Amino acid sequence: MLTKTIDGLFIGTRYLVWVLGILGIVGSVILAAANISLGMSSVFVFIATLLLSITLSLLLMPDALVKRKILPEALMSKRFVISAVSAVLAAAVVGIIYFTNGGFPSLNLLFI
Repeated sequence: MLTKTIDGLFIGTRYLVWVLGILGIVGSVILAAANISLGMSSVFVFIATLLLSITLSLLLMPDALVKRKILPEALMSKRFVISAVSAVLAAAVVGIIYFTNGGFPSLNLLFI
């Protein structure tokens, strides 16, 4: 009984993080548009978060959606490769921004 409960919590956590990845895609697009006035380095920080959100949403996509073929077959067969490339690009973009600016740029987060 305890293992069923723990398995259910892991499944629920996976779906919750997947939904947060989907919300992260929307949020990063909005915040990238809001930070245009602060400079391109601020925008590229949110492009990196967009790439990271794409990584999470592709990696944690529920199997039911994969079997229903919501996305094209070419994307579904290569989703792990696409997510790995997206994660590496996100880390590279953030690293380049951090080292070229001597830290992270100022950001407008809309809610602070």
